[in-house]
Amino acid sequence: MKNVHSNLDIPRCLLKVYRHLDLSDQFREILTLAVAWTGADAGYVFRAGEDPEILKRTDSSLPKPDPRHEAVNDILRRQLPALDRPEVVLEGLGPAVVSEEAWGGPLPAWSVVVPLRGEQSGMAGLLLLAGVPEDPAGRENLHALVAGCKDAVDSARQVEEMRELIIQDDTASCYNRRHFEASLPEEMARAARFGAPLSMIFFDMDNLKRVNTEHGHAMGSRSLYEVSLRVRSKIRKFDKLFRFGGDEFCIILPETEWHGALEVAERVREAIAGRKFLVGLISEPDGASMTASMGIASYPLHARTPEDMVVRADRAMQRIKTGTKNSIAIAEIQGDEDDG
Repeated sequence: MKNVHSNLDIPRCLLKVYRHLDLSDQFREILTLAVAWTGADAGYVFRAGEDPEILKRTDSSLPKPDPRHEAVNDILRRQLPALDRPEVVLEGLGPAVVSEEAWGGPLPAWSVVVPLRGEQSGMAGLLLLAGVPEDPAGRENLHALVAGCKDAVDSARQVEEMRELIIQDDTASCYNRRHFEASLPEEMARAARFGAPLSMIFFDMDNLKRVNTEHGHAMGSRSLYEVSLRVRSKIRKFDKLFRFGGDEFCIILPETEWHGALEVAERVREAIAGRKFLVGLISEPDGASMTASMGIASYPLHARTPEDMVVRADRAMQRIKTGTKNSIAIAEIQGDEDDG
């Protein structure tokens, strides 16, 4: 049996967790301590997303190419309905869960799954320890660790919320331009690294000025919020909507080629034009009609830098804006003549 710390200075050790204000960094520290305190063969930590049933592995005590990673994913998929309890003890991993070949060696005798929670903010992630010795001291250490970190988890959650406020557009309830200017280069670098496409939809509301003139700027702001709600209902969770400025918006679509972006843009265009805005809030009983002019550019077909992506999507949009409005244009392929 591995040696397990029985006389730990727990408060001193927990300071290592509390020094971090980033939740992922906290989880990494918790993982390191948990493996050391319990004598586990391997440890994994997962973060919960907006959907509590979607877990993302953020760290492991094993090397990245280790074959046991997929085995642990299988364990979690099978055990997820029971994981909202203080602790789940799995008696071994068992051949019904994973084979010794997939695990890469003899199956551990015990595995423990412990939810990581804040005192106030609830479920934040999961800690899975494989091959935990049947030793009371190690289990007591684990519970002391998880209980002692709850306030740290709450603090990290509060920091995350503040960061979210900084990148939010208060009027439209979507991301702001500052976050757009940080996000587009990151997404393009990721697309280049993995050889994946990336698309952007740039759109401008055609008649917001009329709403502002006839019904006031408060109603104009409200209509931008309604635009945001409709657009976000038509895009995927990992797509991002930004207010670029004034009545202009951008949507970043990872892993999407131009024809996929065209399908999304058509859904968005219909969502905007298909129903009246400000119903019950203005003097017009049926509300106000609004439409959008849209331009699409994709990496690497139309642009290979963030600046060029914005320019080409904007030029495509301007062709619609100065023409028929309420329609969609695709940027010219990179290297062709100016698309204006």
